[in-house]
Formats: sequence, structure tokens, C-alpha cells
Amino acid sequence: MAVCLAQGANSSNIQTIPEPISGQVLATGGGNLNISPEKSDSYTIGVILEPDFVPGFTATVDYYNIKVRRAISSPTPGDVIGACFGIGTAGIFNPAPGASTSAACTSINRDPQTGGLSGDPNTSTGLPSTLSNSGSLETDGIDVVLNYRRDLGFVGLNLGFNGNYTFNSKFNAFVLNPESVNRDCTGFVSSNCGSLQPDFQWSQRTTLSFGDVDVSLLWRHISSFEQEPLDVIDSGPFFSGTIGAAIPGVGGRTVNFGKIESFDYFDLSTRFEVNENFALTMTVQNLLDKNPPLLGNNAGTTTYNSGNTFPSTYDSLGRRYAVTARLSF
Repeated sequence: MAVCLAQGANSSNIQTIPEPISGQVLATGGGNLNISPEKSDSYTIGVILEPDFVPGFTATVDYYNIKVRRAISSPTPGDVIGACFGIGTAGIFNPAPGASTSAACTSINRDPQTGGLSGDPNTSTGLPSTLSNSGSLETDGIDVVLNYRRDLGFVGLNLGFNGNYTFNSKFNAFVLNPESVNRDCTGFVSSNCGSLQPDFQWSQRTTLSFGDVDVSLLWRHISSFEQEPLDVIDSGPFFSGTIGAAIPGVGGRTVNFGKIESFDYFDLSTRFEVNENFALTMTVQNLLDKNPPLLGNNAGTTTYNSGNTFPSTYDSLGRRYAVTARLSF
């Protein structure tokens, strides 16, 4: 109670503090005149293969390892709340003695009318999210590029593959704090993880060339996601069950917002070389008109989770058509 009062709640609302509106809390960020340059250590190891026994085939495999110290970054909502309250199990807060006067707690500013962490930004700044050099970033993974070309006489065949496997993608908001979490969001989704980083993603293109006409099919794959385990502890699991019938468009649907199945998209394109100066390309993107996954509004911040999905990762527009003309002279 003392902590909430120190953050701007008042005695009349301290027992009835509401949940954040739409699962989103206010956060106030900005620049910092004391920021200094980041420092990084990185290395890559790669190999290129062009075997004689498979004419037309090439392969490139690269391992990368990147570490950034004094990263210019801002803490996640979970980092800010955890620094003040500490998190027990199933979202039970355990503020330490003297927490009501600690900077980690008093920097959080609640709505004076409700005591909540969402509301009017003119009267409440919510969670502090100012840039600093307090964080660290590290990631490593493998990039694979495969290509194969062959003339079959009546048709030319071109196969291409680009894939990435990410072993980890970690962020520590407060390196000097031994209690700070070195958060790994690879394959996980939550408001603490920002944009989605799949464990495995790849694209494979098959192109058939018939003289002046090319027909190409692009297959894009994104591996599955599940709710970040730390977010389950902090905030409880995402909704799983049947959506109320009164909700337009999705009422009655049985869902599990804590898991996103792997996704596959197909794009079909045809290119015509009309003459040596003019080429025409027609494309159908998202050929099978696949809908994006449906998620709850607490699955991510509004920067990335828009319209109850992640439009920066999944196609939210459905099947669409494009025509491109190229003129050279």
C-alpha cells in the first residue's frame, strides 16, 4: 500500500486500483544527454561450398555472435515493475522493505484519479522508459544460403533458399543490478519482447524459366511462438478458451493466445520479357489468403501488437495483387 501511495495513488482508491486499460500501461520515454557510445564484440565464422559433383550448386553457412555492452536501450515494462516490486509466483508482488522510498519505485507515476498505471498521460507518466547505457544485448545464430541452377532443356530451373536459426537473442536492462533479468525472447511473445524473433525462419524460391517467361513461387516460413515464461510468472497466462459470442467477428471462436502456430506464406509471380527494353511482372502475394494469428491486446506493446496481431511479422492485408513494369533504354 505504501508503495502505491508513493507512486501517486491516494487513500480513496488504494483498495480499488483497476487493471491497465486494454492490457496496456503508460510509459514515458525520451533521450538522455548522458548517453555515451555503445561497445561491441562480434565475430563470424563462415564457409562457402561449390562442390564439383553437383554442378550449379552453391552453399554459404555463417555463424554469427554479437555482444553489445553499454547498449543504448530502455527497460521493458516487466523490468521496471520488477525492479520496484520484485515478482514472486503467479504475479504476486513482494516489495522489499523501504521500497516506497527507493528510486526504482518512486520513478513510477500512477494516475491520481484511479491509482492505475494507465489513464490520462497529462496527469500520469506511468513507467519510466528513458534511454540509457544500462543495458546489454547479445545474440548468436546461423545463416544459411543455398542456390541451385540447372538447364533441363525445355525449361531452366532455379532453386534458392535463405534461412536463419537464432540460438538466443538476449536483453538485460540493468547489467549492474544482480537481480536484473537477462531476458531471452527467441521464440517467445510478451509485452517485454518487442518485435517477434522466431527460432527459425526461412524463404525458399522456385523459379522456372521458359524462354522470355519466368514463373516463380516463394515459400516463406515462420516458426512457432509461445508466451514468454517470465511473463506467465509475472502476469499469468494469456487467455485460452472460447471468446464471448457478443464480440463481432470472433465471437464463439476457441483460441489459445499463449501460443502461435508456425506460419507459411506463398507468393506467386510471373515475369514477361516483352522485348529487350520492356519487362512486365505480375505478383499474387499471400496466395492462399491466410489470416494473421489472433492475439490478445496484452501480447505486446502497441508499437508492435496492432489490431490484436503483429502486422510487422504476419500479413494482415490478406491476398493482394501487384503489377510492375520495367523500362530500360
